[in-house]
Amino acid sequence: MLIEEIWHLLETDAAAGGKGSGGWLMRLAKPAATCPLFLALELSSRRRAILLRLPPNSLPSRRLWPRSRGLESIALSIAGEPHFGVRLKESRYADVFTALTEDLVRRVTDTASPAAQARAFLGQLTRWQKFLSASSDGLGDEAQRGLWGELHLIHSFLLPAFGTASVHSWKGGERAHQDFQMTTGAIEVKTTLAKQPQVVRITSERQLDTSTLPALFLNVTAVGLRAGGETLPGLVALVRKELSADSSASEQFEDELLEAGYLDAHSGRYDSGYAVRSMSFFLVAGGFPRLVEASMPVGTGDANYALTVSACEPYRVGNAEVVAALSPHAPPATRRRKRV
Repeated sequence: MLIEEIWHLLETDAAAGGKGSGGWLMRLAKPAATCPLFLALELSSRRRAILLRLPPNSLPSRRLWPRSRGLESIALSIAGEPHFGVRLKESRYADVFTALTEDLVRRVTDTASPAAQARAFLGQLTRWQKFLSASSDGLGDEAQRGLWGELHLIHSFLLPAFGTASVHSWKGGERAHQDFQMTTGAIEVKTTLAKQPQVVRITSERQLDTSTLPALFLNVTAVGLRAGGETLPGLVALVRKELSADSSASEQFEDELLEAGYLDAHSGRYDSGYAVRSMSFFLVAGGFPRLVEASMPVGTGDANYALTVSACEPYRVGNAEVVAALSPHAPPATRRRKRV
């Protein structure tokens, strides 16, 4: 049964005069699991909550409780048993709360001990606190397009070349210097709607800095808006299907989607369809046009600049060269590159 369906049953029961226990109506979030995680409805306020029954010595210290917009952490006793959880304060956050609940059910119910359940519950609440502080209204046009480009690289290049394990290299939602980071190198993805001359925005002097990387590639994906094109939710669904047999990769993928600010609850807002006009790789090495920390005057930093893609042409490489450079035990790409 879906999470939303369980809450609907609780609300129907409350409307019919259900008494519940200690002022709450409750149902196990995942009946097949041994974990006592409950979807709950507070009868006095009709507010939704998710509650984890814990022994007293496993209750999180109040100083560790995250504070989130529209939600509140709570601890209470129901039928003499201590519970820790989170309650929805504002109905406009209902879709986000449902997504949070689905995430908690996925993360907590398969955890064995009460202490581990408490850690998992609190850890996920903390992650969602970061998300809610940033935005609960979904992604703007530029953020949608950027995420679409990263997912397109996963689907069209990384999965065919490196398999599902490559998803663990995705760092796009973590404010890392590059979107994909492997032990053998990194890829920074720029997705643009611009027509010729194409220009992409470099947002940090470290984004194209190769001083600590065996290899770095800039991927520029030029897209056009097209009716019937691939939407962001459609691409998310496609990658999920491709990862479905690898639970570790699937979990990593869902984590990064959350870090990027993507929720299924907002999918109806993402109706822009994209079609790829071109996808190019450039090896960042030697005289590649860029600003890096070591070459900037003392006292300057936080660089943000436009890079004309045509200026990168001498450094263009094919997909096979990128695969060779990023494969395990590959020699540094900067040594193999003849043109700099």
